Amino acid sequence: MVIIDELIRYRRTLRSIDRSLLNQMLDNVQVAAFFETSDKKSTMYAFGQKKIWSKMPDKTDSIVFGASSFDDQSEAGIMKGFWFEPEFLVLLQNNQLLSSTTAIDNYLMQLSQLKEPQAPKIIDESAEADWQIRVENLINELSVNRSLKKVVFSRQQQVTLSSKLVLSEVIPALQKQQNVYHVALKRDTELFITATPERLVKINDNQVETAAVAGTIRRGQIGLEDVKLGKELLNSEKNNQEHRYVVDNIVQQLDSLTKQLHVPSKPFLLKNKQVQHLYTPIQGTLADNISIKNVVQKLHPTPALGGLPRKEALAYIRNYELHPRGLFASPIGYFTKNNFGEFVVGIRSMYVNSQNARLFAGAGIVADSDSQQEYHETTLKFQPMLELLEELSNDGYTNF
Repeated sequence: MVIIDELIRYRRTLRSIDRSLLNQMLDNVQVAAFFETSDKKSTMYAFGQKKIWSKMPDKTDSIVFGASSFDDQSEAGIMKGFWFEPEFLVLLQNNQLLSSTTAIDNYLMQLSQLKEPQAPKIIDESAEADWQIRVENLINELSVNRSLKKVVFSRQQQVTLSSKLVLSEVIPALQKQQNVYHVALKRDTELFITATPERLVKINDNQVETAAVAGTIRRGQIGLEDVKLGKELLNSEKNNQEHRYVVDNIVQQLDSLTKQLHVPSKPFLLKNKQVQHLYTPIQGTLADNISIKNVVQKLHPTPALGGLPRKEALAYIRNYELHPRGLFASPIGYFTKNNFGEFVVGIRSMYVNSQNARLFAGAGIVADSDSQQEYHETTLKFQPMLELLEELSNDGYTNF
Protein backbone atom coordinates (compact mmCIF):
# COMPACT_ATOMS: atom_id res chain seq x y z
CA MET A 1 0.00 0.00 0.00
CA VAL A 2 2.45 2.57 -1.27
CA ILE A 3 0.10 5.47 -0.59
CA ILE A 4 0.60 5.23 3.21
CA ASP A 5 4.28 4.29 3.19
CA GLU A 6 5.13 7.73 4.57
CA LEU A 7 3.30 6.72 7.76
CA ILE A 8 5.55 3.70 8.22
CA ARG A 9 8.66 4.09 10.36
CA TYR A 10 9.53 0.43 11.00
CA ARG A 11 9.32 -2.81 9.06
CA ARG A 12 10.42 -6.38 9.50
CA THR A 13 9.45 -9.92 8.52
CA LEU A 14 6.10 -11.05 9.91
CA ARG A 15 6.44 -13.64 12.69
CA SER A 16 3.91 -16.37 13.42
CA ILE A 17 3.12 -14.89 16.86
CA ASP A 18 2.58 -11.32 15.64
CA ARG A 19 -1.07 -11.68 14.64
CA SER A 20 -2.03 -13.14 18.02
CA LEU A 21 -0.26 -10.37 19.92
CA LEU A 22 -1.73 -7.65 17.73
CA ASN A 23 -5.19 -9.09 18.40
CA GLN A 24 -4.47 -8.98 22.14
CA MET A 25 -3.39 -5.37 21.80
CA LEU A 26 -6.86 -4.55 20.47
CA ASP A 27 -8.19 -5.61 23.89
CA ASN A 28 -5.77 -3.35 25.73
CA VAL A 29 -6.59 0.04 24.22
CA GLN A 30 -9.79 2.07 24.58
CA VAL A 31 -10.13 2.91 20.88
CA ALA A 32 -9.10 0.67 17.98
CA ALA A 33 -9.92 -0.45 14.46
CA PHE A 34 -9.22 -3.57 12.40
CA PHE A 35 -9.59 -3.54 8.61
CA GLU A 36 -8.77 -6.49 6.34
CA THR A 37 -9.55 -6.59 2.62
CA SER A 38 -11.59 -9.43 1.15
CA ASP A 39 -8.53 -10.88 -0.62
CA LYS A 40 -6.58 -10.73 2.70
CA LYS A 41 -3.68 -8.99 0.96
CA SER A 42 -3.80 -6.06 3.35
CA THR A 43 -4.54 -6.08 7.08
CA MET A 44 -4.48 -2.92 9.20
CA TYR A 45 -4.58 -2.39 12.95
CA ALA A 46 -5.17 1.11 14.35
CA PHE A 47 -4.50 1.63 18.06
CA GLY A 48 -5.38 4.49 20.42
CA GLN A 49 -6.53 8.00 19.59
CA LYS A 50 -4.60 11.17 18.90
CA LYS A 51 -7.76 12.98 17.83
CA ILE A 52 -11.41 12.01 17.81
CA TRP A 53 -14.45 13.41 15.97
CA SER A 54 -18.18 12.77 16.15
CA LYS A 55 -18.54 13.42 12.40
CA MET A 56 -16.30 12.45 9.47
CA PRO A 57 -13.60 15.16 9.25
CA ASP A 58 -12.88 16.95 5.98
CA LYS A 59 -9.18 16.08 6.07
CA THR A 60 -6.40 14.57 8.16
CA ASP A 61 -2.69 15.05 8.68
CA SER A 62 -2.14 11.28 8.48
CA ILE A 63 -4.92 8.64 8.54
CA VAL A 64 -8.41 8.48 10.03
CA PHE A 65 -10.59 5.43 10.81
CA GLY A 66 -14.26 5.41 11.70
CA ALA A 67 -17.91 5.05 10.76
CA SER A 68 -21.02 7.15 10.36
CA SER A 69 -24.42 6.12 11.68
CA PHE A 70 -26.94 4.97 9.10
CA ASP A 71 -29.15 8.03 9.51
CA ASP A 72 -29.97 10.72 12.04
CA GLN A 73 -31.94 8.54 14.44
CA SER A 74 -30.98 8.89 18.09
CA GLU A 75 -28.32 6.42 19.17
CA ALA A 76 -25.72 6.33 21.92
CA GLY A 77 -22.06 5.36 22.14
CA ILE A 78 -20.31 3.76 19.20
CA MET A 79 -23.58 3.28 17.33
CA LYS A 80 -23.96 7.02 16.68
CA GLY A 81 -20.65 6.90 14.80
CA PHE A 82 -17.19 8.27 15.52
CA TRP A 83 -13.85 8.94 13.79
CA PHE A 84 -10.32 8.87 15.16
CA GLU A 85 -6.71 9.44 14.20
CA PRO A 86 -4.80 6.52 15.76
CA GLU A 87 -1.74 6.87 17.97
CA PHE A 88 -0.06 4.27 15.82
CA LEU A 89 -0.80 2.03 12.87
CA VAL A 90 0.31 -1.50 11.97
CA LEU A 91 0.03 -2.88 8.44
CA LEU A 92 0.54 -6.56 7.53
CA GLN A 93 1.36 -6.96 3.87
CA ASN A 94 3.49 -9.30 1.72
CA ASN A 95 4.79 -11.16 4.79
CA GLN A 96 5.96 -7.85 6.26
CA LEU A 97 4.97 -6.09 9.47
CA LEU A 98 5.00 -2.34 8.92
CA SER A 99 4.44 0.04 11.82
CA SER A 100 4.18 3.80 12.34
CA THR A 101 6.15 3.38 15.59
CA THR A 102 9.57 1.82 16.14
CA ALA A 103 8.41 0.71 19.61
CA ILE A 104 5.97 -1.89 18.25
CA ASP A 105 8.03 -4.87 19.40
CA ASN A 106 8.13 -3.50 22.96
CA TYR A 107 4.33 -3.20 22.94
CA LEU A 108 3.95 -6.77 21.68
CA MET A 109 6.43 -8.20 24.19
CA GLN A 110 4.39 -6.78 27.07
CA LEU A 111 1.34 -8.73 25.87
CA SER A 112 2.98 -12.13 25.46
CA GLN A 113 2.34 -13.23 29.06
CA LEU A 114 -1.33 -12.25 29.30
CA LYS A 115 -3.91 -14.90 30.16
CA GLU A 116 -6.35 -15.84 27.39
CA PRO A 117 -9.97 -14.78 28.06
CA GLN A 118 -12.78 -17.27 28.58
CA ALA A 119 -14.58 -18.32 25.40
CA PRO A 120 -18.26 -17.26 25.41
CA LYS A 121 -21.36 -19.24 24.51
CA ILE A 122 -24.81 -18.09 23.50
CA ILE A 123 -27.13 -18.56 26.47
CA ASP A 124 -30.21 -16.69 25.22
CA GLU A 125 -31.58 -15.08 22.05
CA SER A 126 -34.67 -13.21 20.96
CA ALA A 127 -35.90 -12.04 17.56
CA GLU A 128 -38.57 -9.74 16.12
CA ALA A 129 -41.58 -12.05 16.04
CA ASP A 130 -43.77 -9.82 13.86
CA TRP A 131 -41.20 -8.93 11.17
CA GLN A 132 -42.81 -11.04 8.44
CA ILE A 133 -46.19 -9.40 9.08
CA ARG A 134 -44.59 -5.97 8.78
CA VAL A 135 -42.98 -7.06 5.49
CA GLU A 136 -46.41 -8.04 4.16
CA ASN A 137 -47.66 -4.58 5.12
CA LEU A 138 -44.72 -3.06 3.28
CA ILE A 139 -45.42 -5.14 0.16
CA ASN A 140 -49.02 -3.91 0.22
CA GLU A 141 -47.80 -0.33 0.53
CA LEU A 142 -45.43 -0.77 -2.42
CA SER A 143 -48.27 -2.22 -4.51
CA VAL A 144 -50.48 0.80 -3.83
CA ASN A 145 -47.89 3.58 -3.62
CA ARG A 146 -46.08 3.34 -6.96
CA SER A 147 -43.85 6.32 -6.12
CA LEU A 148 -42.14 4.13 -3.50
CA LYS A 149 -40.19 1.54 -5.49
CA LYS A 150 -38.05 -0.29 -2.93
CA VAL A 151 -37.37 -0.36 0.81
CA VAL A 152 -34.52 -2.28 2.40
CA PHE A 153 -36.26 -3.55 5.54
CA SER A 154 -34.15 -4.93 8.37
CA ARG A 155 -34.61 -6.86 11.57
CA GLN A 156 -32.44 -7.43 14.62
CA GLN A 157 -31.70 -10.38 16.86
CA GLN A 158 -30.65 -9.97 20.49
CA VAL A 159 -28.11 -12.43 21.89
CA THR A 160 -26.88 -12.89 25.46
CA LEU A 161 -23.42 -14.42 25.93
CA SER A 162 -22.02 -16.34 28.87
CA SER A 163 -18.94 -14.09 29.12
CA LYS A 164 -17.53 -10.86 27.73
CA LEU A 165 -16.65 -10.90 24.03
CA VAL A 166 -13.26 -9.40 23.15
CA LEU A 167 -11.54 -8.71 19.83
CA SER A 168 -8.60 -11.04 20.49
CA GLU A 169 -11.16 -13.87 20.27
CA VAL A 170 -13.28 -12.35 17.52
CA ILE A 171 -10.63 -11.56 14.90
CA PRO A 172 -9.27 -15.12 14.31
CA ALA A 173 -12.83 -16.48 14.02
CA LEU A 174 -13.86 -13.59 11.76
CA GLN A 175 -10.91 -14.27 9.44
CA LYS A 176 -12.17 -17.79 8.73
CA GLN A 177 -15.05 -16.31 6.72
CA GLN A 178 -13.95 -16.20 3.09
CA ASN A 179 -14.39 -13.62 0.29
CA VAL A 180 -15.58 -10.85 2.62
CA TYR A 181 -14.04 -7.86 4.33
CA HIS A 182 -13.20 -8.31 8.02
CA VAL A 183 -13.73 -5.04 9.90
CA ALA A 184 -14.08 -4.14 13.57
CA LEU A 185 -14.33 -0.91 15.54
CA LYS A 186 -13.83 -0.57 19.28
CA ARG A 187 -14.65 2.28 21.62
CA ASP A 188 -14.37 1.58 25.35
CA THR A 189 -16.52 -1.54 26.05
CA GLU A 190 -18.39 -1.41 22.72
CA LEU A 191 -17.58 -3.31 19.52
CA PHE A 192 -19.00 -3.25 16.02
CA ILE A 193 -18.01 -6.22 13.84
CA THR A 194 -18.76 -6.96 10.20
CA ALA A 195 -17.97 -9.68 7.66
CA THR A 196 -19.34 -7.66 4.78
CA PRO A 197 -19.14 -8.65 1.11
CA GLU A 198 -19.87 -5.10 0.03
CA ARG A 199 -17.44 -2.26 -0.60
CA LEU A 200 -19.00 1.20 -0.71
CA VAL A 201 -16.00 2.89 -2.33
CA LYS A 202 -12.23 2.72 -2.77
CA ILE A 203 -10.17 5.65 -4.04
CA ASN A 204 -6.51 5.40 -5.07
CA ASP A 205 -4.61 7.84 -7.27
CA ASN A 206 -7.85 9.60 -8.27
CA GLN A 207 -9.43 6.32 -9.42
CA VAL A 208 -12.73 5.40 -7.83
CA GLU A 209 -14.08 1.85 -7.45
CA THR A 210 -17.51 0.94 -6.18
CA ALA A 211 -20.11 -1.74 -6.93
CA ALA A 212 -23.80 -2.49 -6.97
CA VAL A 213 -24.64 -5.52 -4.81
CA ALA A 214 -28.38 -6.29 -4.82
CA GLY A 215 -30.48 -9.35 -5.62
CA THR A 216 -29.94 -12.45 -3.50
CA ILE A 217 -30.46 -16.20 -3.53
CA ARG A 218 -29.16 -18.98 -1.31
CA ARG A 219 -26.14 -21.15 -2.09
CA GLY A 220 -26.67 -24.75 -3.22
CA GLN A 221 -25.56 -27.75 -1.19
CA ILE A 222 -23.79 -29.34 -4.17
CA GLY A 223 -22.10 -27.89 -7.23
CA LEU A 224 -24.89 -28.48 -9.74
CA GLU A 225 -27.54 -27.10 -7.42
CA ASP A 226 -25.41 -24.03 -6.76
CA VAL A 227 -24.97 -23.39 -10.49
CA LYS A 228 -28.72 -23.82 -11.05
CA LEU A 229 -29.52 -21.32 -8.30
CA GLY A 230 -26.98 -18.88 -9.72
CA LYS A 231 -28.61 -19.06 -13.15
CA GLU A 232 -32.02 -18.60 -11.53
CA LEU A 233 -30.78 -15.43 -9.86
CA LEU A 234 -29.24 -14.09 -13.08
CA ASN A 235 -32.55 -14.67 -14.90
CA SER A 236 -34.86 -13.42 -12.13
CA GLU A 237 -36.89 -10.41 -13.28
CA LYS A 238 -37.56 -9.33 -9.69
CA ASN A 239 -33.89 -9.49 -8.64
CA ASN A 240 -32.65 -7.85 -11.84
CA GLN A 241 -35.08 -4.99 -11.35
CA GLU A 242 -33.89 -4.55 -7.77
CA HIS A 243 -30.28 -4.66 -8.97
CA ARG A 244 -30.87 -2.17 -11.79
CA TYR A 245 -32.29 0.34 -9.28
CA VAL A 246 -28.94 0.23 -7.45
CA VAL A 247 -26.77 0.46 -10.58
CA ASP A 248 -28.72 3.38 -12.01
CA ASN A 249 -28.69 5.25 -8.71
CA ILE A 250 -24.91 4.84 -8.20
CA VAL A 251 -24.25 6.07 -11.75
CA GLN A 252 -26.54 9.04 -11.16
CA GLN A 253 -24.89 9.93 -7.85
CA LEU A 254 -21.35 9.68 -9.28
CA ASP A 255 -22.11 11.62 -12.46
CA SER A 256 -21.21 15.01 -10.97
CA LEU A 257 -18.17 13.62 -9.10
CA THR A 258 -16.38 11.82 -11.93
CA LYS A 259 -14.91 12.47 -15.36
CA GLN A 260 -15.77 9.03 -16.69
CA LEU A 261 -17.39 5.80 -15.50
CA HIS A 262 -17.17 2.20 -16.70
CA VAL A 263 -20.29 0.14 -16.00
CA PRO A 264 -20.69 -3.46 -17.28
CA SER A 265 -23.95 -4.05 -19.13
CA LYS A 266 -24.86 -7.16 -17.12
CA PRO A 267 -24.25 -8.22 -13.50
CA PHE A 268 -22.00 -11.05 -12.33
CA LEU A 269 -22.48 -13.45 -9.41
CA LEU A 270 -20.84 -12.66 -6.08
CA LYS A 271 -20.78 -15.84 -3.98
CA ASN A 272 -20.49 -15.94 -0.19
CA LYS A 273 -20.86 -18.96 2.06
CA GLN A 274 -24.58 -18.60 2.74
CA VAL A 275 -25.88 -16.57 -0.23
CA GLN A 276 -25.00 -15.31 -3.71
CA HIS A 277 -25.70 -11.83 -5.05
CA LEU A 278 -26.00 -9.99 -8.33
CA TYR A 279 -22.86 -7.85 -8.57
CA THR A 280 -21.85 -5.04 -10.93
CA PRO A 281 -18.41 -3.42 -10.43
CA ILE A 282 -18.29 0.28 -11.30
CA GLN A 283 -15.02 2.16 -11.93
CA GLY A 284 -14.17 5.71 -12.89
CA THR A 285 -11.90 8.74 -12.58
CA LEU A 286 -12.66 11.44 -10.02
CA ALA A 287 -13.29 14.98 -11.14
CA ASP A 288 -10.91 17.65 -9.87
CA ASN A 289 -11.02 18.58 -6.16
CA ILE A 290 -13.35 15.73 -5.18
CA SER A 291 -12.56 14.09 -1.85
CA ILE A 292 -13.38 10.60 -0.62
CA LYS A 293 -15.70 12.26 1.90
CA ASN A 294 -17.65 13.81 -1.00
CA VAL A 295 -18.08 10.37 -2.58
CA VAL A 296 -19.07 8.61 0.66
CA GLN A 297 -21.69 11.23 1.46
CA LYS A 298 -23.06 11.16 -2.08
CA LEU A 299 -23.36 7.37 -2.30
CA HIS A 300 -24.69 6.55 1.18
CA PRO A 301 -27.15 5.01 1.45
CA THR A 302 -27.39 3.30 -1.92
CA PRO A 303 -30.73 1.66 -2.85
CA ALA A 304 -29.12 -1.63 -1.75
CA LEU A 305 -29.03 -0.29 1.83
CA GLY A 306 -31.96 2.10 2.08
CA GLY A 307 -34.28 1.98 -0.90
CA LEU A 308 -35.66 4.18 -3.66
CA PRO A 309 -36.54 6.99 -3.73
CA ARG A 310 -34.03 7.60 -0.94
CA LYS A 311 -35.99 10.16 1.11
CA GLU A 312 -39.25 8.19 1.10
CA ALA A 313 -37.52 4.86 1.79
CA LEU A 314 -35.58 6.27 4.76
CA ALA A 315 -38.79 7.73 6.17
CA TYR A 316 -40.45 4.29 5.96
CA ILE A 317 -37.45 2.69 7.68
CA ARG A 318 -37.57 5.23 10.53
CA ASN A 319 -41.31 4.69 11.00
CA TYR A 320 -41.55 0.90 10.77
CA GLU A 321 -38.28 -0.72 11.81
CA LEU A 322 -38.44 -1.45 15.54
CA HIS A 323 -34.94 -0.20 16.44
CA PRO A 324 -32.46 2.36 15.09
CA ARG A 325 -29.78 0.83 12.85
CA GLY A 326 -26.77 2.60 14.31
CA LEU A 327 -23.76 1.41 12.31
CA PHE A 328 -25.67 -1.35 10.52
CA ALA A 329 -25.53 -0.75 6.73
CA SER A 330 -23.34 2.32 7.35
CA PRO A 331 -20.02 3.45 5.81
CA ILE A 332 -17.05 2.05 7.78
CA GLY A 333 -13.42 2.48 6.79
CA TYR A 334 -10.47 4.83 6.61
CA PHE A 335 -8.90 7.60 4.54
CA THR A 336 -5.51 9.32 4.38
CA LYS A 337 -4.30 12.87 3.89
CA ASN A 338 -3.62 12.21 0.19
CA ASN A 339 -7.22 11.14 -0.54
CA PHE A 340 -6.58 7.41 -0.52
CA GLY A 341 -9.11 5.31 1.33
CA GLU A 342 -11.59 2.46 1.39
CA PHE A 343 -15.07 2.14 2.89
CA VAL A 344 -17.33 -0.88 3.27
CA VAL A 345 -20.94 -1.07 4.43
CA GLY A 346 -21.65 -2.65 7.79
CA ILE A 347 -23.87 -5.56 6.77
CA ARG A 348 -23.49 -9.19 8.03
CA SER A 349 -22.69 -7.45 11.28
CA MET A 350 -23.23 -7.24 15.01
CA TYR A 351 -22.91 -4.76 17.85
CA VAL A 352 -21.44 -6.04 21.12
CA ASN A 353 -21.27 -4.49 24.57
CA SER A 354 -19.70 -6.89 27.06
CA GLN A 355 -22.01 -9.97 27.15
CA ASN A 356 -24.80 -8.51 25.03
CA ALA A 357 -24.86 -8.68 21.22
CA ARG A 358 -27.25 -7.35 18.61
CA LEU A 359 -27.22 -8.96 15.13
CA PHE A 360 -28.56 -7.33 11.96
CA ALA A 361 -30.01 -8.50 8.65
CA GLY A 362 -32.04 -6.83 5.94
CA ALA A 363 -33.67 -7.54 2.58
CA GLY A 364 -34.66 -5.38 -0.37
CA ILE A 365 -38.45 -5.37 -0.59
CA VAL A 366 -40.24 -4.50 -3.85
CA ALA A 367 -43.88 -4.84 -4.88
CA ASP A 368 -43.59 -8.47 -6.02
CA SER A 369 -41.53 -9.67 -3.04
CA ASP A 370 -42.66 -12.69 -1.02
CA SER A 371 -42.53 -12.20 2.76
CA GLN A 372 -41.65 -15.83 3.51
CA GLN A 373 -38.79 -15.77 1.03
CA GLU A 374 -37.50 -12.47 2.46
CA TYR A 375 -37.66 -13.90 5.98
CA HIS A 376 -35.60 -16.87 4.86
CA GLU A 377 -33.09 -14.55 3.16
CA THR A 378 -32.58 -12.51 6.33
CA THR A 379 -32.19 -15.73 8.34
CA LEU A 380 -29.29 -16.66 6.05
CA LYS A 381 -27.80 -13.20 6.50
CA PHE A 382 -27.71 -13.65 10.29
CA GLN A 383 -25.54 -16.75 9.84
CA PRO A 384 -22.07 -15.14 9.45
CA MET A 385 -22.25 -13.57 12.92
CA LEU A 386 -24.00 -16.59 14.48
CA GLU A 387 -21.31 -18.86 13.03
CA LEU A 388 -18.65 -16.55 14.42
CA LEU A 389 -20.16 -16.87 17.89
CA GLU A 390 -20.40 -20.64 17.48
CA GLU A 391 -16.75 -20.74 16.40
CA LEU A 392 -15.81 -19.02 19.64
CA SER A 393 -17.62 -21.48 21.91
CA ASN A 394 -15.41 -24.15 23.48
CA ASP A 395 -17.13 -27.10 21.85
CA GLY A 396 -18.09 -25.46 18.55
CA TYR A 397 -21.83 -25.16 19.09
CA THR A 398 -24.27 -23.01 21.00
CA ASN A 399 -26.41 -24.32 23.82
CA PHE A 400 -29.87 -22.85 23.26
